[in-house]
Amino acid sequence: MGIWRLSLRPARFADTLRLVDMLVEQHAGSRFVALGNVDREAAQKLIAGAIQRNGNVYAGGTLVNVIEVDGVIEAFGLGSLQRVYLIGDRLEAVDVFLVASDNAPPLATRKLLAAYVAWAESNPRVIQTILSHTDALPTGERMAFVYARMRFTKSGEMWRRDIVRDEMKEAA
Repeated sequence: MGIWRLSLRPARFADTLRLVDMLVEQHAGSRFVALGNVDREAAQKLIAGAIQRNGNVYAGGTLVNVIEVDGVIEAFGLGSLQRVYLIGDRLEAVDVFLVASDNAPPLATRKLLAAYVAWAESNPRVIQTILSHTDALPTGERMAFVYARMRFTKSGEMWRRDIVRDEMKEAA
């Protein structure tokens, strides 16, 4: 284990392609890899739009941070603000992406999560902060332990029903 020069900073428009590349890399290890591809253009628009709204404190506002290790982006987080249950007069912070490359030190995701929580808690309009994980990646369940250590409580469950189409059977 080496010593990393690790820094957290707000994402810039110039980072967009690297962040999309990281999403594509993460997709390759997901349960969705045989079911479709990342739409790079849609991902670029999503990330660029989020960077444009970075720091906004109203519904639709975002936080997009990156972790650089020795000058290379190795992790990023994207969170957004939305109305509670999309209809409330107060806001909640919702995590969108927490992505770390294989080269990211373990501390990277914790720094991103800490910044996300601090951002949410500093906004007087926000009444809850949401962190989530799914089974899209085989390691997703490990995040539950991290969230619990950060004093988050489990809030329900999410269920899915896969739709298997003929063209998906052929691809598998």
